[in-house]
Amino acid sequence: MLEVDTILEHIGKFGRFQRITFALGCFCALLCGMPVVQDSFVMFNNPHRCAVPVCDPDSDADYDAEYLNYTVPADDEYTWSQCEKFFVVEPENASCIPEDFDEDKTVKCHKWVYDTSLFQSSTVSDFDLVCDRAYLSPLASTCYMAGMLVGSIVLGDISDRFGRKVALIISVLLIGVSGILSAVSPNIIMFLITRVFTGMGGVALFATVFILAVEFVGAEYRTFCGILIEIPFALGEATVGVLAMGIRDWRWLQAAITAPFFLCITYWWFMPESVRWLISKGRNAEAVKIIEKAAKVNKATLPKELLQIPDDKFEEDIAVISSKADLLNPQEKQRSKTVLDLLRTPNMRKRSINLFFCWAVCTLCYYGLSQNAGNLGGDIFLSFILTMLIEIPSYIFCWLVLDSLVRKNSFSFLTFLAFEIKFLFEIKFQVEWLMLTLSLVGKFGMSAAFAIIYVYSAEIFPTDYRSVGIGACSMFARVGGMLAGPIASLSEFYQSLPLLIFGLLSIISGLLVVFLPETVGCELPLNLEESEEFGKDQGVLYFTCWGQKNEVKESETQ
Repeated sequence: MLEVDTILEHIGKFGRFQRITFALGCFCALLCGMPVVQDSFVMFNNPHRCAVPVCDPDSDADYDAEYLNYTVPADDEYTWSQCEKFFVVEPENASCIPEDFDEDKTVKCHKWVYDTSLFQSSTVSDFDLVCDRAYLSPLASTCYMAGMLVGSIVLGDISDRFGRKVALIISVLLIGVSGILSAVSPNIIMFLITRVFTGMGGVALFATVFILAVEFVGAEYRTFCGILIEIPFALGEATVGVLAMGIRDWRWLQAAITAPFFLCITYWWFMPESVRWLISKGRNAEAVKIIEKAAKVNKATLPKELLQIPDDKFEEDIAVISSKADLLNPQEKQRSKTVLDLLRTPNMRKRSINLFFCWAVCTLCYYGLSQNAGNLGGDIFLSFILTMLIEIPSYIFCWLVLDSLVRKNSFSFLTFLAFEIKFLFEIKFQVEWLMLTLSLVGKFGMSAAFAIIYVYSAEIFPTDYRSVGIGACSMFARVGGMLAGPIASLSEFYQSLPLLIFGLLSIISGLLVVFLPETVGCELPLNLEESEEFGKDQGVLYFTCWGQKNEVKESETQ
């Protein structure tokens, strides 16, 4: 039988072969970050006003024309009404003079003039997603998140049945084709449909390259690689801001974001298939070829007896790794289990619901802050790029201190840190640099909290139900992500409202998590029975099990 971990001891746990594979995975991870946050520019809400057919020419209408003083109501001293205009007394004989308009009577707009000084066009201006149709704009991010939910299930199953590389190519084609179709969409309905398929491909592509890049490295390098691969994802998000600085037309910007994905089709020839998946499917000869190639690239000598394949029927006793949780926390293959099992006992029910809420809030605030990056005032491009790049130091922070962090108190602290964005509400957008600073602090805290809650949840759920629990948390996270766009769009009514909602939810999440048991230094539960008893002797302010373990060791020594 081929023992992968034993083979890695001989060919190298993070040799040249693994580094090349990891670099290929990082390139795809960078690309995957772009379509997630593109709506900040593709769906940019250009300033707009009612078109006045009597006065405005059919094309190239002046956004700040002088006749607006008597044709369109003023919302305040500096802006014109976006949805209403004054009634024209006699349209047939009107010649755009003040006497042609009744300032005591207004009518709804049916056509608009957009300010193109910052962006030449966006989906909002092309499809008139304003006034009565404004509710359609935030649906783009909701459709993308819905696609992520469906894609993680459908393409995850394809990955397990037909292989990681098959899932990779399907994911690339989904993103590439749907992305190009988005760029040529004639209406908002087609654009929203393509966003669903882009989301399906995006989540599946990242999950697939994550597995291929990380699963063939030694166990001691997996946490490092698992966090490091998030850095190019953040760089990909920031790349959207750089592209938007030079491409101010949303269709060309959409094409620029999508086109590089087609390069990943070459991975069919360059990226090796998952060795563990091949072994689990009994395709040992193919697995041996990849192992021999890895040994050759790493310039390592591999004992032939390790590659001997028994003649009897191969027994499938290696768990197929199909998620981050399984990859970072390998476990034996389980019998069929459901999330309902986690809700049958009182302690696990409370803990599971608590974690479901925390995951939903983390995803909501993470994507909500990303989508709100352009509403902070000042330079929209600089604010956006910095908001994406702040994730990198948060990932490095987690990698350096994750193994020594007290989980629940660290999560609470980071969510409280994210709650600092509440003060933006008090500042009322008078100090732009302070607004941006606090928003970056909030994004740092939420990104780090997300990394911690992932590891913490895997430790809370018993070994028997770890994949089930993480899978359920991931589904609730997608629901939170689907709400991020609509909540971020509330800035149209009051600019501070989205940030205030994100802050309040994060503080609630930080308070609830203190009721979960601490896991650092503790012997983790293996089954539901042990989980029900786990943490009963801990209080809300319980910090670690290290002292408890030391006391046990001392008593055993005596």
